[in-house]
Amino acid sequence: MALSTIFHSTLGHIYIKIPQHYHRQPIVSRLISRYDLTINIAAALLEAHTEDDGWFHLEIQGISQQVEAGLAYLQELNIEILQLDLKSLPKENRDKLQLLCTGGNSSDEIEDDEKKAALTVVEGQTTRAKFQVCIPKNYTYYPVIAGLVSCYGLTVNITGATLDTNTENDGWFDLELWGSRQQIVLGLRYLKQLGLQIWL
Repeated sequence: MALSTIFHSTLGHIYIKIPQHYHRQPIVSRLISRYDLTINIAAALLEAHTEDDGWFHLEIQGISQQVEAGLAYLQELNIEILQLDLKSLPKENRDKLQLLCTGGNSSDEIEDDEKKAALTVVEGQTTRAKFQVCIPKNYTYYPVIAGLVSCYGLTVNITGATLDTNTENDGWFDLELWGSRQQIVLGLRYLKQLGLQIWL
């Protein structure tokens, strides 16, 4: 797919197919952290225990060169882009996708969350947490998962997802978070402060 040069801030809608062998790779997380993009998952279907391909409908926003680099990254992985719609944003709409970063936390709150979380130390300072989070329909247009990456520096792997924009039902994601213990605890608190249900 040839990519034309896009100027200024860009907002795009892309549909991508995730092959089964990429189900364990943090592809969306890398788009956010490597290319400084804001990404909202508008719809998704990714079954954890299946050989079927998954798909994501992503709203993607960033400087044009970064958007192009992110799309090139997907192409390098041979991830099929089923649909692509990009447009330049005027200055007043440059921050259409707003991250919902929350404030700091006291050390007592962090320690309390740390006791409750099922955290596994993998090696050195790297920690992994696995859980399921419910995304209510009123959060469909907010980049909740992008906040975990951009605000707290976490690597987020989506191992399962069901989110449909054409329904009144809530969506859910099976997530693996990788980072320091404190980053993960702060990330969990961020989700709780947004009022999201978490199953550890």
